[in-house]
Amino acid sequence: MGCRFGGALLLAGHDVLLLDGWPEHVSAINVAGLRIDDPGGSRVLQVPARVFPAPAGEHADLLIVFTKATATAAVAAAAAGAIGPSTVVLTLQNGLGNIETLLQYVPDSRLLAGTTTLGTELLGPGHIRALGSGETVLGALQPGPSDHAERTVHALSAAGLPAQAADDVLGVIWAKVAFNCVMNALCAIASIPVSALALYDGFDALAGSILDEVAAVAAAEGVTVDTAASLRLMKAQFDPSASGDHLASTLQDLMNGRATEVGHLNGAIASRAVAHGLEAPLNALITQLIHLLEATWPRRVNRLHAEA
Repeated sequence: MGCRFGGALLLAGHDVLLLDGWPEHVSAINVAGLRIDDPGGSRVLQVPARVFPAPAGEHADLLIVFTKATATAAVAAAAAGAIGPSTVVLTLQNGLGNIETLLQYVPDSRLLAGTTTLGTELLGPGHIRALGSGETVLGALQPGPSDHAERTVHALSAAGLPAQAADDVLGVIWAKVAFNCVMNALCAIASIPVSALALYDGFDALAGSILDEVAAVAAAEGVTVDTAASLRLMKAQFDPSASGDHLASTLQDLMNGRATEVGHLNGAIASRAVAHGLEAPLNALITQLIHLLEATWPRRVNRLHAEA
C-alpha cells in the first residue's frame, strides 16, 4: 500500500521517499524502479527507497504508516527521524492500538487516522498490483473539521487516490474493526474466500453475536458501532462481483507464514472487554483459534485419505 500511495503522490509532483524493512524490495526499487500493474497496464516509476531507519533530520511534511499492526511500534521508532515539529502523521492501518503507539512520537494535533478500501498485492521485490477502485476516509482524533485532514484529503484526491474527511474518524475505524473481526476471522478459520461465507445459513446469527461484543466494547470507549449496517456491508461482499475469490488478509498471513493481526482485532476486543468489566467470549475464542492456526499451519491436512 505504501508503494501504491507513494507512486501516485510521486506522479502528482510530490517528493516521495519509500521506507521499508525488506532490503530486497528496497534494492529492487532503487535499481530497476517501482513497477506498478493496474487495470490500465504496467508502468515503472523512479522513486527513491530506503531501508529503515529514516534519515535523521530529513523531516517529512506527511508520513503515512501502512505497516501491519504487529509492527507499528518498531516502524514508528525506525521512522522517528522523519518526524519533525510540523510533520503530520497519517495511519491507515487495520486494527486497534496503532493510534496509541503513534502518539508516543507525534502529538494528537498532528496525528490523522482513517481507513482505506483501496487494495494492493505485492507480486515480488519492487513489483505491486493496484487492485480496482476504492476510497480513503480520514480525520483528526478530535471530532470536527481539521485543516490537516482537509489538506491531506486534497493531496490524495489530486493524486488519483479518492479521499474524504470524516468528522468522527474513530467511528470509521471501529466500523472497520467490526468488519474485520467477523470477515477476517471466519474466513481464516474456515480457509475460504470471502464470497464462500454466503454458503453458511447461520452466518447472520454468528456474525451478529461477534458484532454485539465489538459494539459493547466500542460503547464503553465512547464510540457507536451500527451492527445492522456492519452486517449489511459484510453480506454485500458475498456478491462475486464485489469480492470474487478474494482472500482475507488474516488468511493470507497464515498462508505465507506471517504473524496475523488478530491480537489487534478480536484479541483487542477481548482484552478491552476485560478492562471494561465486560465479556467477549466469542472474540476471545476466535483469538485462540487463530493463534492455534498460526502455530500449526504447516501441519494442516489438505486432503483426507480413505483407508484401503
